[in-house]
Amino acid sequence: MKTKKLFLAAFAIAVAASVQAQSTGTFNLKISNVKNPTATIHVGFYKADNEFPTQGKHAFAKQFVPGKTGVVAISWDQIPQGEYALAIYQDVDGSNKMESNMFGYPKEPFAFSNNVKPKMSKPKFIACNIKFDERNNSFEVALIN
Repeated sequence: MKTKKLFLAAFAIAVAASVQAQSTGTFNLKISNVKNPTATIHVGFYKADNEFPTQGKHAFAKQFVPGKTGVVAISWDQIPQGEYALAIYQDVDGSNKMESNMFGYPKEPFAFSNNVKPKMSKPKFIACNIKFDERNNSFEVALIN
């Protein structure tokens, strides 16, 4: 019984240390070419094992209403540091999903991290991969309209 309690205590300490070890920071994103100040912008953060850029398969997502046209800067606190690929779209029609035409090309403004512009298919994670840490915490993208 004593061994079991000791094991559980050691396990709890290990889990707490693991959670504490994951650093977080402020993620800064500047989005240019915003043409609709009232349509919500959705930002999906994808890890390598997510199905990038499939909606709903992201590690987590953030959203905001830009409030102006042109260049919009936004910051989020407590973002876990690591490698991500971003998929961004502006929900102009309010459907809460990216609308596309019959060929799969987006009908609403969109962007990917590293300003990757897709040609014949969705971009790959490796092309959009960014490293977010205490030194690399500011990123810029331009919406494709």
